[in-house]
Amino acid sequence: MDFRSDNTASIYPQILIDLQSTNSGNCSSYGNDPKSEELRKKLSKLFDRPCWIALTSTGTAANCISLKTLTPTYGCIITCDDAHIHNDEGQAPELLLSGAKIRTFSTPQNKIDLDAARVWIEKSNGLKPHAGLASTVSITYANEWGDLYSLQELRDIRSFCDQHQLKLHVDGARFSNALVAQNLSLKEFYNILKPDAISFGLTKNGALMAECVVVFNQTYAEALAYHHKQSAQLLSKTRFIATQFLTLLNNDQWLSLATHANDMATQLGAIFSEIPKVELALPVKTNQVFVKMDSSFAKRLIDKNVLFYKWKEDIYRFVCSWHTENKELEDFKKVLSALH
Repeated sequence: MDFRSDNTASIYPQILIDLQSTNSGNCSSYGNDPKSEELRKKLSKLFDRPCWIALTSTGTAANCISLKTLTPTYGCIITCDDAHIHNDEGQAPELLLSGAKIRTFSTPQNKIDLDAARVWIEKSNGLKPHAGLASTVSITYANEWGDLYSLQELRDIRSFCDQHQLKLHVDGARFSNALVAQNLSLKEFYNILKPDAISFGLTKNGALMAECVVVFNQTYAEALAYHHKQSAQLLSKTRFIATQFLTLLNNDQWLSLATHANDMATQLGAIFSEIPKVELALPVKTNQVFVKMDSSFAKRLIDKNVLFYKWKEDIYRFVCSWHTENKELEDFKKVLSALH
């Protein structure tokens, strides 16, 4: 019973079939192949606006290239305390951003605190050039706690960026899980938030390695291309990354897989709610479940070969994926019942 991460799940089988089909003969390289162009057109259609893309092998690379494209070396990126770019990317953003600084402002609900950020911006503007220039806002959707920004919160973030002339980046490592949870299409999401760049990830949603930086303004297209290369992420055989995207985007398969993962997490949360020794730390909204339990009970679960991660203090994280099966949940429920 493996609930460590959606990264541990296997590859969606149709991807392997389509990769084999793509693996035929010679083809243009460095993003000039038909598959990469097909993907760019597909995303432009889904977002209902022109897109420029850069395919990468990791989400860290996608985030760094996105932020580098939007942020000058003297700029500051506003995000949350728990943001992946702040805590979990080995300071790759600081390295690749050549001096740009990450500033964090969080509400008690682990969302970006616009009021606190506004106070800092006003202060820093009065200290030019001694304080870094507020340049970019980065939000994670769904965030690191499996939570979602409401539609009004998304509108508020857009208004905040407009008011302070800030660029807006979305870390979409679990983009699909968030969209299906709020029943939003890519077009609807864009029209609400109007981001400048999205790190569009499908690796956690059944792909082998499929990450894509998407920008929506041709002004950024040239910078994106150069930062893509300088970050050592301009892979020669991009058709194999594009193929993974096309497989999952076809017939909305990516949304179906994300819906399944979210549904499994909802069921898992319901199982936990029946156990007195365990308390949900927050409502289950996507494919991540956070529970409070004492360390001795957690150890007993581990001894029963249940895999999961300690998150913070007495809070533990359980993640469902496209590959999570009902039988796995049934077996887990039996383990919990026996321990209880």
